[in-house]
Amino acid sequence: MKKLIFKLIPNSLSKRTALLISSLAFATVLINMVVIFFFEYSSSFSTAEKYIDSQHKIMSSDLAESIITDDIYSLFTMIETVSQTIPHIDNIAVFGADGEYMTDARVRPENLTSTISPITLTKQISAGENILGKITFYINRESIIRQITGRLAELFLINIVVVIMGALTGVAIAARMTKPINDLSRQIANLDVLELPYKFSISEYASGETRNLRNVIEKLSYRLKDSIDRIGEQQKEIHRGERLAYLGTMSAGLAHELKNPIMAISLIIDNVSAEVEDNSQWQEDFAVIRREADRLVFRLNEFLDYSKPVNLRYDEIRLSALIEFIKGQTYRKVFRSLDIVFAAESDPQIAADKDKVSQIFTILLNNSAEAGASKILCSFGETEDSIDIEYEDDGCGFKEEDIAKVMLPFYTTKPTGSGLGLAICATIADAMGASVKISEKQSRGAKFVIKLPKRPLV
Repeated sequence: MKKLIFKLIPNSLSKRTALLISSLAFATVLINMVVIFFFEYSSSFSTAEKYIDSQHKIMSSDLAESIITDDIYSLFTMIETVSQTIPHIDNIAVFGADGEYMTDARVRPENLTSTISPITLTKQISAGENILGKITFYINRESIIRQITGRLAELFLINIVVVIMGALTGVAIAARMTKPINDLSRQIANLDVLELPYKFSISEYASGETRNLRNVIEKLSYRLKDSIDRIGEQQKEIHRGERLAYLGTMSAGLAHELKNPIMAISLIIDNVSAEVEDNSQWQEDFAVIRREADRLVFRLNEFLDYSKPVNLRYDEIRLSALIEFIKGQTYRKVFRSLDIVFAAESDPQIAADKDKVSQIFTILLNNSAEAGASKILCSFGETEDSIDIEYEDDGCGFKEEDIAKVMLPFYTTKPTGSGLGLAICATIADAMGASVKISEKQSRGAKFVIKLPKRPLV
């Protein structure tokens, strides 16, 4: 039964609205008809009863006198006149004190009424305290029903016209009400994913629910665009990571293959240099060869550092002790010519791999020195979970178009650079759960922001 009802219900919201309005209107008409029928029926019977009471009071004495004088003709005349006066009266009969028939308004004692289940109302005829007889009024139920039915038929036709007009009005209103959501549905159906994010236009008279739906869909389109953009960027990062991993593996293999010949060249140069120790020209050439060999080894070590996994060893250490360790390591690497200032606001206990942290600073200091910097400020601040470090130098800095690329491997702004220094910093930082980011371009020099967690990230 439920499935049959669902099949009969139209899919369109406007048609459902029109069907609902029509059903409610038709149900209202039926209920109205039933209520009016019973009200009219009760009212008609009550009216007839009032007429009967009134006429009985008027002719009560005349009826008593006619019975006493046995004037049957007068009785017949009175009740015939009354039967024609009172609506819905089928017949009136007069009976004696012992119930014997005396006369009736239709002169048919054998069949006093022709109606089915007539309504009878009996009144006594008396003179003083003596009961002389009774008069019975036969109310025609069919007459009452016919009268009410006639009225209801007219009213029903009027109501049907009203229902039809209401249904048509309902269809128009429903179409008007559903137009904004239909327009929104058409716009959604014709959307192109390349047009993200979406902006929808709806009618000014659209309901608040439709406007809320429009707003929700627009917000979802913005979120969808962000998700698609992030996925695209992630795919690019994955492809770039794959290429870099392949390049790193190839570079590591190449570095291993090149280091052995370079070391052999260095040993041969040392042996030959010892044999021609008195030849200054040869010694100068040998020095150039050693210097270039050392530079090649340094670059090859950079390739190896970038390609191999980062092995961490954490130590419990105070921030002040970590700074002193960084100073000791970096000062030994010919950075004494730089004016390096380390400033810390507090001295918390942290867990860190001091060698890797020092390596990051060594690379940054080396870049600053090559960029012509003379002064470097390293500021250490503390938050609840991390040590925030700001590294600033007064070197030549970076061009604006280079800022987004300098942390990428094999990208360099120096004629003889490998482009791996800052990439190694980023790799070490990632392994420790830290971050190294270049700040926006300064008026002079470069600025890096390092965020170092106080504890290893699990």
